[in-house]
Amino acid sequence: MRLPRLPDLPDLTSRRGLLLTALAVTAIVAVYLGVRDGPGMKLGYGDTDDAMRLVLARQLLNGRGWWDQKEMILQPPVGVYLHWSRLLDGGIALMQRVMAWFVSWNDAETATRFIWPLLWIFPSVTATLLVARKLGETSASRPWAVLVAAVVMVLHQPLYNQFHPGRIDHHNAQMAFFLLAFAGAVQTGPKLWGPALAGAATGLGLAVGLEALVFQAVIGAALALRFVFAADEERRLRAYAAALATSTLAAFMIQTPPWRWSVVACDAIAFNLVAAIVVAAAGMVLAARLTRGRHPLVRFLGFGAAGAVAALVYLGLDRNCIRGPFADVDPRVKPFWLDYVQEVAPFPRLLKRHPDDAIVLAAPSVLGLLGWLWLGRRRDTRGSAAWRLSGGLLLLTSAAGFAMVRSANYAFWAAVPLIAAAAADLAWRYRKLGFLAPLLAGLVVMPMGAAGIAIAATKAWNNASVALAHKPPAKAAKPPDDYCFNSSSYRDLAAARPVGLAAGDIDFGPFVLALTPHSTLSAPYHRMTWGILAARGVLVADADDPGPDGAQARARRLGVTYVLECPAHRINADRTGLPKNSLQTDLDKGDAPDWLAPISDDDAPIQVYRVRPPASPGPGTP
Repeated sequence: MRLPRLPDLPDLTSRRGLLLTALAVTAIVAVYLGVRDGPGMKLGYGDTDDAMRLVLARQLLNGRGWWDQKEMILQPPVGVYLHWSRLLDGGIALMQRVMAWFVSWNDAETATRFIWPLLWIFPSVTATLLVARKLGETSASRPWAVLVAAVVMVLHQPLYNQFHPGRIDHHNAQMAFFLLAFAGAVQTGPKLWGPALAGAATGLGLAVGLEALVFQAVIGAALALRFVFAADEERRLRAYAAALATSTLAAFMIQTPPWRWSVVACDAIAFNLVAAIVVAAAGMVLAARLTRGRHPLVRFLGFGAAGAVAALVYLGLDRNCIRGPFADVDPRVKPFWLDYVQEVAPFPRLLKRHPDDAIVLAAPSVLGLLGWLWLGRRRDTRGSAAWRLSGGLLLLTSAAGFAMVRSANYAFWAAVPLIAAAAADLAWRYRKLGFLAPLLAGLVVMPMGAAGIAIAATKAWNNASVALAHKPPAKAAKPPDDYCFNSSSYRDLAAARPVGLAAGDIDFGPFVLALTPHSTLSAPYHRMTWGILAARGVLVADADDPGPDGAQARARRLGVTYVLECPAHRINADRTGLPKNSLQTDLDKGDAPDWLAPISDDDAPIQVYRVRPPASPGPGTP
């Protein structure tokens, strides 16, 4: 029996075909995410960072100055300069202003929260298709590589963990800029749009946040190494360097107040990083000009010297930055907060606590590595810049995801073009099987399929182990429903007067700001060491001690007006090791001290207590 041959695909590799494919993927994914996650937006603002971003955008819309960036509603009276990008605040505020031309103000805010994260899908998908197209160049399967990449991006929904409606935090924008830089860096030929795109996307991405700093540095190093082995790459290197320096300087000067241009920092784009990037860009151009006719080893040493000078500038301006973006985090806040933040947890901890989620996170990296090895069996593929950079970034993002699960999202995207190109090449190699070829290749490499099989195998193994041990499976206690972040849970606090300062769980802070007129003593941001420790000091102090070290005296000294308690958080890890007489322990038991007056119902999701005025001195009391 003769199997039907593979059909000829339309030219998906042309500019028009690729953009139409990206639009189709974006539309399908956006509809799916909208249907899945849109209805849940009415419950609340989701993540703490989404709530805080909304607060910053509202301030701009209500007349706050662009450079008036010190937040006094966080840990007053000290306040804090957040490390977040003003560019995203302005973009979200501008979108809401435009939306308000057509709908009511409240509906405009909801529409902005819905649409903003979906907009970042298109550049991310387009960049991934560009990389897949480049990886497929060395074989006749190039159109199939684009098609398979599109199918993978439609079906593998974990790619969009940071792109769902309501996710107005900075992670989606950072990923999009990283992918655009990646796509620009793999382009070859005489046209300069690729390196220019890589440089501009790197500068803008670093202005948004430093989450992908190491990945962006590797992309720049790859472009420099390309010149080391091929001197005719000088024009492309100059285009990258010019775009990088220009975009970095422009973004920094636009979003940073002039009186803070000389401030250094490790967790955001600041003077030390800008200076290092400008030095690195200038050093690239100078090294290329001085070594263009020399041996590759000389060119390599020239770029090494430029990189070393840039690193010395960066670390010389702030030596603490050698310890990374969290270099200035006070170690006292780690045991009860930072060590329990899920997104910064290492992969082994996630594997122990949530093995199913860990398998889903690891599957794309494993499949991408297999795809990279399959493609590398050809000598001409191994010699391509796209193959080398794709493999390097996959290994780097996977290692970062192992150390911090939040970075696994980058590994997801880095794996897609490798998986797609390998699947397309596999199908083309066995094209004599007709329609069975892409079907078999798809079954082998689809991340969701592989992850599902692995999860099923893990559960089957666990069940078999229990059966062999003749022990019934233990029933896990169902945790209480967590309504602590729902908008309706903050109604009592929103109605409470006078307007004052709230203290409670660290994660409550952004929601207090977004849903009530009050300020907050603590919030989950590492620059707020003073407020975090002050709030913790109140909660761990003795609730009934009338002395200066008791919870009452501490709360009054800090000007705390309201204390919040969410019963669903009584099992949280930050309760471990608390003193038996601490205020937090008493509140968890529903036993508030006399100096706190309850102002919410007993069954309210969040219990709100007002700090009573101090007792008036009696007659004759001095």
